[in-house]
Amino acid sequence: MDPAQESIIPRLRRLMPVRPLTYGEAYSVAELQATTLLHLLEIDKAPADVGRIATLPELEVRVEPRWRMPTMAGFSEWRDERWLVVVNKSNNSGRRRFTLAHEFKHVLDHTVAKVIYARLGTGDEGRRNKQVERICDHFAACFLMPRPWVKRAWAGGMQDIEALAEMFKVSVSAMRTRLCYLGFLDDEERPVASYFRAETTEPCPAA
Repeated sequence: MDPAQESIIPRLRRLMPVRPLTYGEAYSVAELQATTLLHLLEIDKAPADVGRIATLPELEVRVEPRWRMPTMAGFSEWRDERWLVVVNKSNNSGRRRFTLAHEFKHVLDHTVAKVIYARLGTGDEGRRNKQVERICDHFAACFLMPRPWVKRAWAGGMQDIEALAEMFKVSVSAMRTRLCYLGFLDDEERPVASYFRAETTEPCPAA
């Protein structure tokens, strides 16, 4: 098959090394996939048209009221020979946009998740599951708030979190966390010595 004619989901899956990944590697691949998806969908300005994901032929996207949802935000599952993604209709627009991108990452990972995330959590299944959710959050953040777009806006003088959230059509908390991850916001004031303690750290959650 001509790579240019290959459907989007397989093309994005091919970017994933099929081996156990470190947490940092998983973050890097998630950003690569998100950036590639923007390119394949020909999205080049904010706010990213996340609804384009719903037009993919391999996918069915539904919005349902909270009372019909088994989760607060959304879920994805393989059903009737295609992927079904369900998003909480009762959430605000920013949350719905983020949820759709988050669940799409679960779709991308499904065929290899047991392999690529095998070493996360260091044997603690609950911790591993939380890390996987953060990786999917990171994918969503990279798709909705791409690094170059945020840097360009910030360098152009737009440094108000609420204004940036409106520009990218995300929640204020998601925008704040993205700015933290990209290094535009300082940590809360704390003793200098605390920055040099020997401790295990993880990437700043994406949202």
